[in-house]
Amino acid sequence: MNQIIKLIAFLTLSVSLFLLSSCKRPSFINLTSTNISQNPSGIYTIQTEVDLQDRKIFYDSIEVFLYVGGEAYPMVKDPVNPSLWSCDYKLPSGFDEATYYYQANYLIERENGSQAKRSQKSDLQVFRLENRYVGNLAAYRGPVGVEIAVQGRGLTKYDSITIGGEKASTLYLSENELRFTVPSLPADLDYSVQLIGGPHGALDIGNFRIDESTLGVVPSSLEIQSGDSATLLFKIDFEAPTGGIPIDIKTNIPTSVIMPEAFIAAGDKTVNIPVRGGEPGEGKMIVTASGYEPVEIPVKVF
Repeated sequence: MNQIIKLIAFLTLSVSLFLLSSCKRPSFINLTSTNISQNPSGIYTIQTEVDLQDRKIFYDSIEVFLYVGGEAYPMVKDPVNPSLWSCDYKLPSGFDEATYYYQANYLIERENGSQAKRSQKSDLQVFRLENRYVGNLAAYRGPVGVEIAVQGRGLTKYDSITIGGEKASTLYLSENELRFTVPSLPADLDYSVQLIGGPHGALDIGNFRIDESTLGVVPSSLEIQSGDSATLLFKIDFEAPTGGIPIDIKTNIPTSVIMPEAFIAAGDKTVNIPVRGGEPGEGKMIVTASGYEPVEIPVKVF
């Protein structure tokens, strides 16, 4: 009977210790990516979040070091978030990866009031260089249809650019330059630009602002006899991007104006749309397209 009681007590203690150890939070949360884009200087920022799992710590005594190849590099505490520590590490020439770990040294207060030194180490970490990065955009704002250069390194013909999540027409020039055409999206907004391709997914390039363009309409007013036809010319300053530019036309005299849908095809700058006069009436047409200033056309059908 005593043996059974001892066995139950042992199992209970073991389970308790297991639960405590499994719930224990790590002291180091590595914030450094495993894959880092190579840069010309060879200097890379290594960062970790430190949350020491110990009691009665003198927090002002904490020092954190980065260890690479047996050498210690002191890390700097973030002035805003004291749990964040970072340092700039220069990777030796000819190396494309590094194995490292973090170590925190600190003081604690013992039960008798004296101080004792403590230290904790993280698990081994590794980062590898990608011979591929995106430098910048040639311009950070522009109208629909304009071509924008993207500079970087390790670019391929399989890469593409998205702006605001929408795929843009992309032209590969070299491993150091791509060009994309700004798609038809609403103006006066900032859109995130990303490079899509490569083994590690999307790379952020920056934000691009689409400026409002002018949509030309000729003639600027329309006067037509009922039953007759006329032509409206729509024109833009730059070639329409891939997917073309749908033109939305609304009128307050729908029974007087009869016309098909208007659309500027990809690569074109103009489109001619026939208009036929219906019932007599006088009003206006409002012409809009994503990225373009609305145009109002007075209309009279007699």
